[in-house]
Amino acid sequence: MAPERIPSVLVVEDDRSTLSGYVDFLSGAGFNVVGLADGESAVATAVNITPDAVITDVSLPGLDGLGLAAALRTHSQTRDVPVIALTAHRTAEVRARATSAGVTTLLLKPCVPAHLLAELERVLRRTR
Repeated sequence: MAPERIPSVLVVEDDRSTLSGYVDFLSGAGFNVVGLADGESAVATAVNITPDAVITDVSLPGLDGLGLAAALRTHSQTRDVPVIALTAHRTAEVRARATSAGVTTLLLKPCVPAHLLAELERVLRRTR
């Protein structure tokens, strides 16, 4: 019997401390994690590695998290990758933009790591 494949997660967050915390927590939970600080690098990396999921802050410099989600939907390699977006501004406008961009789940920041992990596991179960 082949060993179970370890899921890969791309985490995109421009705050280095928050990024480090998410990467450490998710790595400790058994995921292969790649952490990046900007949307442009995240699109290129995601197309290259096809992660099992992407977690992104909505507010990123340059290409924001919603632009990142929309860009992922245009590539055959990443079209179906679930995107969890984190925002401090969960307004009706942000929710509508997130839905339009193809975000799978929108979570409010600050996000408790255990809640993020539970949501990540939920979206991964749906894609298997």
